[in-house]
Amino acid sequence: MAARLDEKRNPAVNYDRYYWHLEKARTGQTREVPVELIVNGHSVARKTVVADGTLRDVTFDTSIARSSWVAVRILPSSHTNPIFVLVDGKPIRASRKSVEWCLKSVDQCWSQKQRFIKGAEKEGAEADYEHARNTYRRLLAESDVD
Repeated sequence: MAARLDEKRNPAVNYDRYYWHLEKARTGQTREVPVELIVNGHSVARKTVVADGTLRDVTFDTSIARSSWVAVRILPSSHTNPIFVLVDGKPIRASRKSVEWCLKSVDQCWSQKQRFIKGAEKEGAEADYEHARNTYRRLLAESDVD
């Protein structure tokens, strides 16, 4: 990985304008930034890297006990796409809380959009939303971690 910050923060730049910006990850007055290993949405390990533009190998040593998604981030600057790790061929079930959020989101989306769906399309739309709900209910039943 590589990250690059100027040696000192440039006071002329309005970093508050951007939420995701490497400057916001700067540790104090140093060029260091924290790099985190994320497993199922939780930070499980952290290392500090000097953000001088040099390409560096960064490794983490952690055990993955159940199927999970894994990523690396510098918060609040950058985040990799997930890498999916399967354990014993079992599906990833990150958390009940995550699935519950998705199920509530489907209901919220339907509550806001249903009135704009044309009559001829409404039956199909209702079936599609119910399919999504049933999928999340099944995933919720398969999830054993809060």
